[in-house]
Amino acid sequence: MARSPAHALAAGVVSGTMESCDRIQDRLLDFIEGELADGEFRQIEAHLARCARCGREAAALRETVARVRDLPVSAVPDGLLDGLAAAVQKRIASDPAHRPPFWQRLARWIGGLPGLQPVPAVSAAAALGLLLAIGLGQGPRVPHAPSTGDGVVAAESLSIAQNLDLLEQFDLLEELDVLEQLPLLRSPAGDQAVKRG
Repeated sequence: MARSPAHALAAGVVSGTMESCDRIQDRLLDFIEGELADGEFRQIEAHLARCARCGREAAALRETVARVRDLPVSAVPDGLLDGLAAAVQKRIASDPAHRPPFWQRLARWIGGLPGLQPVPAVSAAAALGLLLAIGLGQGPRVPHAPSTGDGVVAAESLSIAQNLDLLEQFDLLEELDVLEQLPLLRSPAGDQAVKRG
């Protein structure tokens, strides 16, 4: 739970520690000027009655405030602000020109090169930088391993190649079935297909 300044001061007054004296001294000017709430004012007043060190600080601060209030108030001379503004403007005008930013100096340098115009040269440099960044951003290309689908196709192709002779014989048999259906291979007598053997 956070304490209010009045509670913190009350705790310091009871304990009489150096920490409470520091808090009291931080609030002395407000105490002297009468800018504290009644409860906090009474707590500081009670502390000052018990603590000689803080009492001396309060007396010295009261004396200083009284002397400052007794000082004569002098009027501001006519034209003081005008003279101040003129002095500032003169100082600004007498300072050497500030160094232009890097990009302005670069543009001026590129513009000074014979045959180069600043805008196309800067555009070309920007395009080259972009291409370089894209090229470097992709990094080296690494070949990837075939996926499992590619492995299945390769295994099937290997199996077909190993059994190629057998498969060619099956193709011949299929073609034989087609040939048997042709009318030329049928016998004229019984409409039966010629058997080959």
